[in-house]
Amino acid sequence: MGNKGIERNNKEEGRIGDTLMTSNFLLYGATGFVGDAIARLAVKRGLRPILAGRNSDKVVPQATELDLDYRIFNLDDTNALDSALENVVAVLHCAGPFIHTFKPMVEACLRQGTHYLDITGEFPVYAALASYDSPAEKQGVMILPGVGFDVVPTDCLAVHLRQRLPSATHITLAFYSKGPAGPPPGTVKTMVELIPYGNRIRRDGSLVPTPKGINTRMIDFGEGPVQAVRLTWGDVFTAYYSTGIPNIEDYAVLPDDFVRQMKAIEYLRPLFSLSVVRNILKRLVKAGSTVEEREQTQVSVWGEVIDDQGRKAESRLHGPEGGVTWTALAALAAIERVLGGDVQPGFQTPAKVYGADFVLNCEGVVREDLP
Repeated sequence: MGNKGIERNNKEEGRIGDTLMTSNFLLYGATGFVGDAIARLAVKRGLRPILAGRNSDKVVPQATELDLDYRIFNLDDTNALDSALENVVAVLHCAGPFIHTFKPMVEACLRQGTHYLDITGEFPVYAALASYDSPAEKQGVMILPGVGFDVVPTDCLAVHLRQRLPSATHITLAFYSKGPAGPPPGTVKTMVELIPYGNRIRRDGSLVPTPKGINTRMIDFGEGPVQAVRLTWGDVFTAYYSTGIPNIEDYAVLPDDFVRQMKAIEYLRPLFSLSVVRNILKRLVKAGSTVEEREQTQVSVWGEVIDDQGRKAESRLHGPEGGVTWTALAALAAIERVLGGDVQPGFQTPAKVYGADFVLNCEGVVREDLP
């Protein structure tokens, strides 16, 4: 046991460039559904994350199995949090819903000079993190949220499309998950927590509520048109920051029962300001997947840009299951860049700091441009 409020074990010190650090990076939320997958993939890739969380009954066995250092602390314990980040180059924050957890972690990173990364897809969190841009730049700290499936693939595709059509004024992005894997439990919890915020699109540079009702359009992800439903994805914030395109919408192909739930939520949204109602819905929605289900699942991402003259460009990405596999690949690709010293202080988005081709570093991802 180390400092008050934090349990730790230290096995080794490593060196990346000229930066001395304990292991490589701190992975908070390491025992979560996605965090555990990231931890295991990190070890396979030769990384030595410090596993961290608030539950020693889960973190210690995981760290023992993977032969890694660990830290046990709560985010509301400021002293323990600061102690845990001492000599840590970067944090990969995986404990959501991030709307409840980002603030203590990012502020500790600013105090300790530690780069902050997370896998959030929550547009209110992106907006809040962007407000730390100036102090982060002064501290030499990079704030890089959204290094998972949301928003690495869509963010990189947005920048790629802007490069194809620099005059673009409108961008539409969409994704289609084909296979048996369901969304991770944390993703479901996040979606429920965001219900009170309503749906958003970007119009003329501003985030505005969507008209009431369910909006659909037919999109060809490579095997013929399928119906996609408009929803609020992180790109309504990040794609504007990455590309400057002032009009943004997001769509996804969703199961029929999920669309029916969306229609009901449109009318019941005020009730979801009550935590008890949100908790009931979280228990009702099926979430999670097995390794085998994820191996049988693929995701396609589609994007279209249009300018005021009617010119258009379309591109697609194809890759592995998104919620766990693609998220783990993208997050670790970002961490490896940070540990190698490739950082830009201040608030960033994945494609803004690492470029449109960054997503192609993820194994199994291919991109195609439509004529």
